[in-house]
Amino acid sequence: MKTIPIATSIAALAMTAAIAETRSSEYFVVLDTKTKTCTVADKKPKTKTLKIVGDATYRTQAEAENGMKIIKVCISK
Repeated sequence: MKTIPIATSIAALAMTAAIAETRSSEYFVVLDTKTKTCTVADKKPKTKTLKIVGDATYRTQAEAENGMKIIKVCISK
């Protein structure tokens, strides 16, 4: 009889993990128009001085950082 509560707990844990994966964050490459520097943000900017550059949203911060390296306005001259 102890196997039913254990199996239920394992199933609940698996469902929680699956839900967490579907709510993954989005990352954006953002340009500060005053300082002309790019950064990675996990939320869309809400100020006029910050603007999303590039045409992609990224699943991880590392992907966004790599994307920032190829966006023309973010490359140092």
